[in-house]
Amino acid sequence: MSYAESGEVRIAGSAEGWRVGSVSAPGLWTSPVGWNVLVTEIAQFVKAVRKDVVALGVEPGLIPVL
Repeated sequence: MSYAESGEVRIAGSAEGWRVGSVSAPGLWTSPVGWNVLVTEIAQFVKAVRKDVVALGVEPGLIPVL
């Protein structure tokens, strides 16, 4: 899947921590979180995407292992 505009998912660091946003909702960002929380959430997201890809009948190796 791809999007017409780059930056559909954005991750930005700040003095308060890491925040996640989207070009689709430019004024909205998550609350800041620490690096470990960010990495854990990204890993959970990738796991969910892999599960959905398998459910669609696509080889999960399509998504690179981080």
